[in-house]
Amino acid sequence: MRKPLFITVIAFLFLLTTPLPAFAYSYGDPGKEAFAEAYKQFEEQLDQNDYTLAKETIDAYDKEFTLYFPEAKEKIDASLAKEDADAAKQAYRVALRQNIERRLHFAQEQFDDFGQAKLLLAKARGTYDVLAPYVKESDGAKTSDSLYTAFDDSLAALGNPGLFGVGKKASDRKTFDQNIKQIEDTVTPLFVLPGEEKTGVFDEEDSIFGQSFGTDDIWKTVAISLVIILIVIVIIGQRKKRRAQ
Repeated sequence: MRKPLFITVIAFLFLLTTPLPAFAYSYGDPGKEAFAEAYKQFEEQLDQNDYTLAKETIDAYDKEFTLYFPEAKEKIDASLAKEDADAAKQAYRVALRQNIERRLHFAQEQFDDFGQAKLLLAKARGTYDVLAPYVKESDGAKTSDSLYTAFDDSLAALGNPGLFGVGKKASDRKTFDQNIKQIEDTVTPLFVLPGEEKTGVFDEEDSIFGQSFGTDDIWKTVAISLVIILIVIVIIGQRKKRRAQ
């Protein structure tokens, strides 16, 4: 085997064994969701009647709002323009609820991928951390506590692949789905836009060719395609050299 082709094959194997989503989609601290954490700053700015800074906070997450929560963003912008702080806060909280749905939706899709599902579940829980005080305010501490229990039970239902089989625990898809449904059925009615007909079922808006952005399958497909292209280029180059000799 010629050296260039050997190096290409090694690169191919490296790409297949590298956890691609680590750079394809940065999760950061699995217990935090920056988009959700920004709400705290947004609320504080509105409490101080600083609508300019509040608008800057929203604009910093324009990509997230545009891709996933356009209706909420439209309501926030309109509320800020009218300096209606309460309406702006409520619309942002609706976006947070939708973010929980989005994360849980993809956690269900990635149920068989323990690492991905666990990260997505953590992001959903991190978002709920921000909403929890408002759930307590509107529905009581008991409801909020029951949701945290549902998150815990969802995590347990993912099982654990263990390390080389050590500590392995079987997953429970039925229990997982039941707890996800409980979370959505409880949170969704508490945070809605006026006239909103959405029932909590997340529409898969951020997908391509049936694959979710940030999942193993789509990025492995990209990696394999790139490596195949490199191999073809190397082979063509070698043939040209042979013809020239």
